[in-house]
Amino acid sequence: MIIGVSGMIAAGKSCLSEKLHKHYNGSYMLHEFEEDDEVFNTFLKWLYEKKPNLTIGFQSYIVENHSSKFTEIVKKFNEEKKDWNKDHIFLDRFSIEHYIFANLILSQKGKRYLDAYDALFEKLISKEELPDLAIYLDINFETFKKRIFERGRVSEVENWNQNYEYFKNLHANYLRIFKEIAARFGLRYIIIDTNNLSEKEVLMKAIEIIDKETMNANR
Repeated sequence: MIIGVSGMIAAGKSCLSEKLHKHYNGSYMLHEFEEDDEVFNTFLKWLYEKKPNLTIGFQSYIVENHSSKFTEIVKKFNEEKKDWNKDHIFLDRFSIEHYIFANLILSQKGKRYLDAYDALFEKLISKEELPDLAIYLDINFETFKKRIFERGRVSEVENWNQNYEYFKNLHANYLRIFKEIAARFGLRYIIIDTNNLSEKEVLMKAIEIIDKETMNANR
């Protein structure tokens, strides 16, 4: 089963994905990006520094990078004769979720930019890349801000003030657009409100969801 872990920046996606990967022996894990990904980190730095005209380039790189890695991991999964009902591939965010970022930024530039990205998006994204289930980690804005500063990613912390309105707008619209995209692609998802939960409690809720899905799939 392919399981996506979704949510706003700093919602705890990577942490939960890693814990699930360790919990389910023999599972595979596909990261949104590697920590030493020079291209991703440079694009991210430029984004927070508000460099102009990079949104389509950035999102195209993310989608292409993810698609290539996804194809490789599925090939390996099949070569090792894994059981699609019992074994899992965990995705730390997935392709269609990046539409949220591009949508909010490009909508400010005008309809033709958003229409152009929509056309590119439709061609680049295939339904085969979608998870069988997405677990969406929901956080409020105060929790988001707290976690941003706790994890201390330089590009985010140093550029917090100049990106405050961007972060507020992203948070205010993230779940709404996620639901719209999920409906557009027929994506199944379950939301976990993580605001008052510890990492262990979030993990246990996710395991409960996955085990129930696995049991239903094997009936």
